[in-house]
This record gives sequence, C-alpha cells and structure tokens, in this order.
Amino acid sequence: MPINPELLKKARAAAAILAEREQDFQRARSEYHAIVRRTHLAGASLREIAEALDLSHQRVQQMVEGAGGSWWQRVWRSRSARTGLVCTFCKRPQDQVARLIAGPKVYICDDCISAAEKIMNGAHSAPKFLALAREGAKVRCSFCRKGSGAERPILAGLAANICRPCLDVCRQILIDSGSGS
Repeated sequence: MPINPELLKKARAAAAILAEREQDFQRARSEYHAIVRRTHLAGASLREIAEALDLSHQRVQQMVEGAGGSWWQRVWRSRSARTGLVCTFCKRPQDQVARLIAGPKVYICDDCISAAEKIMNGAHSAPKFLALAREGAKVRCSFCRKGSGAERPILAGLAANICRPCLDVCRQILIDSGSGS
C-alpha cells in the first residue's frame, strides 16, 4: 500500500515543529543552567541555590558543572593575597588593566575580553596574539579545560586559550561587577 501523501506532508510539518521546539527547549535549559551557574559564581552556595529553587544539592551541582563549573572559585577566594599578576594573553600587569579575571592558573584582562569577543564575532582586525583555533585543531580552553568543537569555538593565544562560553562568563563577571557593558 502506498504512503498517503497528505499524511506524509503532515508528518514532515510535525517533525519540523518538533525539531524547532526541541531546539527551544535546549536553549531554555542552557540559559537556566547558565543563570544558576552565575548565581553560584556571584557567591551563593550550591545548597542555598538548591533550597531557593526547590532542587537537590546534587542537581544544582550537576547544573553548575554542566554549564562550565566553578573554575574561578579557588583563585577568587585568595584574590587579595595575589600580587604581581599579569594577563596571560597580552602579558600586561594588573596595574595596567582595569580588570583582571582569574581562572585556574590563567588570567584575562578586560581589553583581551573585548578583543576576543570581536574576533569571535567575525572582526578581521585582531591583536597578533589572538586567533581562532583552526577547525580540527586539538586545543583546550585554559579556563574550563574543554576541547574545541563546532559549538565551542576556541581562541588561541600564545600562552592560553579561551572558549566562547568561558568568554561569555568573563563578560558577565565584568557586567555584574559594573566594569563592562
């Protein structure tokens, strides 16, 4: 028995709607997890977040880790004890930059964040020390340690690399602290 063309047409339309809704769901879940992570990065404990959102502590921890983790926390706690820090990307000392964001044994200044965002957004004039990693290159982000991919482009520097999600977190830290727009 041949396939009913009308039903086939309806099935294809329903499949397209389903794919669109699944993408919307993925975006909404990613945004939710990113906001929970930002809440944690802003200083709230995992238990406080879990209680406020009526979730388990373990679920909140999974969400934070899945959205990039809390890589900066160890360094952030001891930030006042550190002196003589330099941006790992441009090598400028902390007294020559407005803000320096710390990662695990890596730092990025507000100017390098701006330059990196321009490169990620397709600008052709870029500092010599930053470039998009070539497709297929086996590079890892110096902040989250995740590898590159189509959904996770990485900017390669001379001494460190940064992926788009970590760059977005750095920008959000600047915004949340009143140092970036």
